[in-house]
Amino acid sequence: MKTKFLIILGVAIITLLQLNAQTATSARNSESSGIFKNDICLPSKLYMLSGVQNDIFVEPLIKRWRPYNDVVRFSASAKLNRNLERVASVNAPVIDSKITLNLINQDKFDTIKSITSSIIVGQQGVGTDSILVSIIGDSFTNGAFFKNALLTKGYVPKIQLVGLRDVEGYSGQFDEGRGGWTLANYFTISTGRTQSYNGFWQPDGACKYWGSTHFWKLANEIRLSPTNGWTFKEIYYAGRFGTQSLLFNTQTGYKLNPKINDIMYDNNLNSYVKFSGSSWEKVTYTDFTWNFNYGKYLSMWKLKSPLILAEFLGLNDFSNVSTFPAEIDFSKWNSQIKILVSSYLTAVPNGKFVLMIPSSTCGMLDNTNGDFTTRQNACMWELRRNIIENFDKREADGIYIVDAAISIDAINGYNYSTDNGFAKPYSEFTGTEKTAVQTGNPHPYPNYPIMGYSLAAFIQKYRK
Repeated sequence: MKTKFLIILGVAIITLLQLNAQTATSARNSESSGIFKNDICLPSKLYMLSGVQNDIFVEPLIKRWRPYNDVVRFSASAKLNRNLERVASVNAPVIDSKITLNLINQDKFDTIKSITSSIIVGQQGVGTDSILVSIIGDSFTNGAFFKNALLTKGYVPKIQLVGLRDVEGYSGQFDEGRGGWTLANYFTISTGRTQSYNGFWQPDGACKYWGSTHFWKLANEIRLSPTNGWTFKEIYYAGRFGTQSLLFNTQTGYKLNPKINDIMYDNNLNSYVKFSGSSWEKVTYTDFTWNFNYGKYLSMWKLKSPLILAEFLGLNDFSNVSTFPAEIDFSKWNSQIKILVSSYLTAVPNGKFVLMIPSSTCGMLDNTNGDFTTRQNACMWELRRNIIENFDKREADGIYIVDAAISIDAINGYNYSTDNGFAKPYSEFTGTEKTAVQTGNPHPYPNYPIMGYSLAAFIQKYRK
């Protein structure tokens, strides 16, 4: 009896141990499924400009710059002038040459992933006919990231930038940059005094929306008295509309010489108004069906059709979302991109739509804003992956990807604070050492001059 009991007890113990082992294995498997796995992504084509140093930085293209034992190594059929830990550089890009990135774990030097991209070369300084280009964007475009490459250096001869906002320092050049804007903002109405006019969101049919009276009144006031002590918000959102403000009454903000079916928003009346031919009459937003209409935008503002339309948005859309980065839903953003593309190509059938990959490097954790930059980087890398997975290799549909983000140096591409409140290690510190604290994040202002190289290369490659 005692022997039988011991056998039963032994079997029970073994069974219990097996169950515990299965539970532990299941737990480990569950943990494994949640363990961070590194990754890299790069579009199938990289546009490089002749005669300049074309940099490819690692931080923008890696999933997260974390203390994992993973590195990115480069190889190419063209000469790599630099092949360093954080960056590779090509000074003399060769047409249709290849560049390969290998994500390597240094524990056993296993290659986790390899990506090969083709180098497409744009020859700087080539072209005798005018080339029309438009850029829709956020603060990067508002801050003219493109100015050095497209205008100052002459890499793109006879370029004509199309838009409603004046490019500072370059008369007759325009852009569509609006600081703080998301892609979704371009699918909404603008009615506020300091809400930048959005010319793309239009009512269907013959009606045309020209903006709000107080906005155009402010734009005129800034044009007439640019040093009148305007607030940052007033200048940021209503400045650089000087050329187009000439079409509106300086006292009332109403459109001069209105036509039948012109629509505005009267801020004094807090109402939309429509011109009947003799007077402005109250209407409501819901009286009309609204859509993104690139063709109407061109016709009502008498703008020439740009052969190339570049879109450079996404940072304000996703860098600070509360969702776990890998679970961000990009479906609405992707749908709006498709609508924008369709609207543009309907208006300009021979056009080329450029989807520029936005910054996936938002700087370091040490920054004056206190931004959680590593999380921002993770969110923006997911957008980067989404863009490549959904829009790469779509040239047959008129869609091209230009990777502007890879030229951003996450460490040296930013300004640094000289304020002792940030730079001094502690209050009673008497030494000369300073803490490197970035300022202006997520804007790599010192990096702007080279951020336009890839776009310049694309324009030069496809200009006619």
